[in-house]
Amino acid sequence: MISMILVPVDGSRHADVAIDWASDLAVRYEAGLVLLHVIATWRPDVYAEEARALQRIEHNDTTEYDLLQLIGRRIVEPAEKRARSRGVSMPRTTIEVGDPAEIVLEQARTLKADLIVMGRRGLGTLPGLLLGSVSSKVIHLSDCACLTVK
Repeated sequence: MISMILVPVDGSRHADVAIDWASDLAVRYEAGLVLLHVIATWRPDVYAEEARALQRIEHNDTTEYDLLQLIGRRIVEPAEKRARSRGVSMPRTTIEVGDPAEIVLEQARTLKADLIVMGRRGLGTLPGLLLGSVSSKVIHLSDCACLTVK
């Protein structure tokens, strides 16, 4: 019944809980697991350390996109390690750029996901009333089942 699970990750505590739930389900149902990080915009509060490090390097040709991809990898790699520690043998990771909710929905369609598992709140700057704005939009517009965790 469940053959593909998509988990949006942002490095938050809620995303870690989502990884745990999704990993347990993936193992139980022998389902594929994809960990997705969406780069929405430049967030100085999150990316300041990496930006300062790059500023210290002379003749740096790194673009903002390259920096965001690097930071994205720093988010998905621990998420992948967490999923593996819970028994998922081959979790996939992907990093995309765009509107987080739209990218999650697009990836779910592309992957033919049966389930999206996500935290109720992430690191977004504009919280929704009861759920995070991304999770709320995904729940309302998704063609597949959604599980939100806290």
